Amino acid sequence: MIAAVGCSHSAAEARERLDKALNAAVTADAGDDDADDVHGGVMLVDAPRHGLLSRSAAGIRTVATGAPMTAETAFLSASVGKLFVAAAVLNAVKDGLIELDAPMTRYVAIDAVAGLPVVGGDDALARVTVRQLLSHRSGLPDYFSDASSDGAPRLFDLIASAPERRYTRQDLLDYARAHYKPVGAPGERFHYADTNSDLLGMVLEGATGAEHFSDVVRARVIDPLGLKHTWYHAFEAHPTDAAGDAIPVADVFVNGVNLWGIAALSADQAGGGLVTTVDDLRAFMRGLVAGTPVSFDDFGDDYAQDAMHAGIDVGLGVWRIRPGGVFFLLASQPTLVGHSGATGVWAYYAKDLDAVVVGAVSSAAWQEKHIEFLLSEVLPALAATRTTPQGP
Repeated sequence: MIAAVGCSHSAAEARERLDKALNAAVTADAGDDDADDVHGGVMLVDAPRHGLLSRSAAGIRTVATGAPMTAETAFLSASVGKLFVAAAVLNAVKDGLIELDAPMTRYVAIDAVAGLPVVGGDDALARVTVRQLLSHRSGLPDYFSDASSDGAPRLFDLIASAPERRYTRQDLLDYARAHYKPVGAPGERFHYADTNSDLLGMVLEGATGAEHFSDVVRARVIDPLGLKHTWYHAFEAHPTDAAGDAIPVADVFVNGVNLWGIAALSADQAGGGLVTTVDDLRAFMRGLVAGTPVSFDDFGDDYAQDAMHAGIDVGLGVWRIRPGGVFFLLASQPTLVGHSGATGVWAYYAKDLDAVVVGAVSSAAWQEKHIEFLLSEVLPALAATRTTPQGP
C-alpha cells in the first residue's frame, strides 16, 4: 500500500478527488452477489487549514428500495460508539464521580458480574479497575469476536445466523460466562473485548445513578454537543428531522446478512449500539479537539503498541494509527487518533493537519479495508491540498 504522490491541488479539486475515491471503492466492492458486497458509503473530511469541507456519498442506502446513499444518511457506528462511552466515562472522572484506578466494583455490585471469566476468579474480577476496562487490560474475553472455548459461535456470527433473537446485557454476560475462558489476569495483557464496554456501561449507571448507560452518554456527550441525529438504536426513539420524517438509516451487512432493524442487533450495546451521521461525528470529534465534553489529552498517551495490527495502537478508549507502522513507506503521513468500527466505520483526527475524517460503508467486508482506504486515498488527497491563509 503506497500513497499516491502528485502535485498540489485546490480544495475544490480535493473534494472531486475524494468523491471519486469513495465512488470507486464502493463500485469495486458492489454488485457481485457475494457476502462481502458493499452497497453504499458516506464520508466527510473537514480540514479548515486547507479550506476543505468535503461530504461524499456513493451507492445505495437500502437494498430493498434502492434509495441512494446521501451525506445525511445515518448509519450504525459499530465500535466507534466506544469512543462516546469513553468520553462519558472521562467526563464523569473530571466531575469526581468516577476514579480511573478504582475497582469497577466500587460502582457495580460484585453479584452483577460474578462468574465472568478472568484468571483469579471473582476475587480478581473485583479488582479490575475502570482504567483496565477502558484500556482492554481486564483479562476478560470478547464474546463478540473471540473463538469460544466449547465450539459455541461468536456473537458476531450468531447475530447473522439467528436474526430473530433478542439480547439483554445479562444475556451477553451469561454468554461470556458459559462459553469462554479467561485471557489473563487483570492488568496482565491487552485483549480487545466488547465485554469491557458492557461493564463500562454498568460503571456509568452505578456512578451516576442513571437507569441506563445510554442516558449518561446522552446527558454528558450527545446533548452538550447538540448532536441531533445520534441515538442508541435499541434504547432510544428514532429521531426525526425538521419536517417530522424519521432519519433514514443505511443497511449494515455482516456475512451477507442485513442487520439493520433485526432483533439480534440488540446484542450491540455499549460496545457499538450507537447510530449517527457524518456531520454529527464531525461535531463530536471537533468537540474533543475543543475539550467538550473532554479533550483528546484526557485520553492520555498510554497505548498498547501494535495492538490491533502493526501500526494500530489502543489506549484509554481510543485508537492511534501510525501510518509508518502500518507500512514503512507511509511514514510521512500524519498520525490519526480516534476509533474504528467492524462494519467499516471510522472517526479520526489528524492533529498535524487539524483535520477530521469520518465515514462508513456499513459492511463487515471493510473491517480492515477502511484503514487502507484512509491511508491510500483520503490522507494523500488531503496532504496534496493547498493550505489557505489563516486569520490573525
